[in-house]
Amino acid sequence: MMAACDPLADAAALSVEDEERAGFYGLVAHFMAAAPSPELLSTIAMSPPMQADPALPEGVALAAAWARLQRAAHDAPEVAAEWDALFTGTGRPPVLPYASFYLTGFMMEKPLAALRADLAALGLARAVGCGEPEDHLAGVCDAMRALVARPGPAGWQAQQAFFARHLQPWAMACCRTLENHEMARFYAAVGGFAKAFFALEQRVLGFDQ
Repeated sequence: MMAACDPLADAAALSVEDEERAGFYGLVAHFMAAAPSPELLSTIAMSPPMQADPALPEGVALAAAWARLQRAAHDAPEVAAEWDALFTGTGRPPVLPYASFYLTGFMMEKPLAALRADLAALGLARAVGCGEPEDHLAGVCDAMRALVARPGPAGWQAQQAFFARHLQPWAMACCRTLENHEMARFYAAVGGFAKAFFALEQRVLGFDQ
């Protein structure tokens, strides 16, 4: 739903670490934007375990969250029904994964306006035809994916600033909502995985825990 329009994103080869980071941002964005396909669920379930440095607690937590996600990635129709139940439906959906909602209690508020201004300054834009506001977690993660793919110090600084302003203040709370929601099974694992990934990102980007 939220494709960041960035013609520079693939201009240079990425390090293995940044390829993985961009891939994880893309995966979280995909999970939040739509129910995963049977093929994606099968790929995740059959993927090898994640290797982690025992000296890095955030990496160990991410590996454990990945294993939980793998165990949950099986019944595609059930996962699709769960996505619909959590994020769509008539009236207000049970889960509202928007920065404005988590930061103000309302939709379409100042956090969205700030995000739109920063996206424009970075040369990023909401995909044509996308009906979701840019502050949906999928859109914010997709923007981070594009920034990770930018080479050089300027790209790194943009990642730090964007994460600190548009993910760090609210994303963990959204992940905890998914982890603990009574209707969530697969998406409880998604919430745990995203939370563990964001915690590792805080370490990678140089933020204090």
